[in-house]
Amino acid sequence: MNHGPQGLQDGRGDLGVQSHCQRVAAWSSELAGALGLSPSERNLVEQAALCHHFSRIALDETSRHGLLHDLKIEETVGQPVAFPEEVGQILQAFWGCEAGSDGSIAKLAAVLEMCDDFDQFFEAQPLAEIDTSDESANPSVETLFSYLQVTSRADVSRVIDRLPVFPRAAREVVTCVSSRDLSVRELERTASLDPVMSGLLVQTANSIYYSPRNPIASIRHAISYMGVEATRKVLLAATFRSNFASVRMHQLWNHSLDVAQTAERLAMRSQMQLDPSEAFLAGLVHDVGRLAFSIMPAAFLERFYRLTDRGCPAVEVEICLSGLCHGEVGAQTLTQWKFPKELVEAVRWHHRPERCSSPIASLLYLAEVVSESDEDLPSAIRMRTACRLTGIDPEALADLNREQGYLETLRFAA
Repeated sequence: MNHGPQGLQDGRGDLGVQSHCQRVAAWSSELAGALGLSPSERNLVEQAALCHHFSRIALDETSRHGLLHDLKIEETVGQPVAFPEEVGQILQAFWGCEAGSDGSIAKLAAVLEMCDDFDQFFEAQPLAEIDTSDESANPSVETLFSYLQVTSRADVSRVIDRLPVFPRAAREVVTCVSSRDLSVRELERTASLDPVMSGLLVQTANSIYYSPRNPIASIRHAISYMGVEATRKVLLAATFRSNFASVRMHQLWNHSLDVAQTAERLAMRSQMQLDPSEAFLAGLVHDVGRLAFSIMPAAFLERFYRLTDRGCPAVEVEICLSGLCHGEVGAQTLTQWKFPKELVEAVRWHHRPERCSSPIASLLYLAEVVSESDEDLPSAIRMRTACRLTGIDPEALADLNREQGYLETLRFAA
């Protein structure tokens, strides 16, 4: 691949290129550490990565310092950031301008090249043919996997087995509440299956959103006061909420509620006559795979948070560290929980809607975009694909910010 910087005479205004450079810097630092390189070598390749797509910086100090400022690289007061000679040498070797580099420089340039190829591979995935998009088919991707992967697919499957079993009563709730024809009596019986669920239902009916004149104390009264549709959604949400009870999962649960409500509203706007109830349920469980990743060994979590904290998207990091993303892990989990195949496939592909004909997968993708989850790289191609498969006008996404409502009572405190 030609890594020459032609056409990028001054990319400081290009946020996409800046984000790419920051991700490549994170990957380069991580790979250099895995290779046992010294802290100074890690620092050099990281600095080179931050600049590798901006051609003028190696020659023009003003441009370079402006770029580093835009990239939020701290400078000493009164002193511009030092630009070691070795960084320029790494960049020259990376661009193919200096074939006679010494061994150390050549090694660091190779690290930068692998990490640049790796990130560009994921950027280009929406364009790939379905039968040629296997991550392991790319040499740079395969190399990073070999050095950074800390667990196997089999290990992930064993972690899935450690997740709480989806109780039979909970499955009955999902089956009953997902039915199109529900009576108050059926809802009352279902809500009575679990005291926590019924408590949340009554709590919601007494919330500020409804503000009843007199306190509501019974399940039947709560259902009749809120209505069947609202009760249906509260019971579905209450069924899954306990799986996210640990403090570090609270934010994920709140995000799942956001996506569920957004997916439901998108289904209502779709020209494909999508079922809003199905979309709501899919939104609640779309990130269930992240539950398994949350209980992975410390080596996985440390590397995962180190990379995601520096801007590498969760999906890309998950695949690199385990060979699977949380969509695939979620599909495995829901299969074990005996969920319908259509919903399982929607969860599996909700970050790659171009690989699946399911409109619910595309609906989830759009709901993730609206919620600004930043779990994956942005893609205009995937946006267009998802809008086409769901029959949703892209302009309809602009006014879908999160609405306050009766489901606020099911959120965990921020």
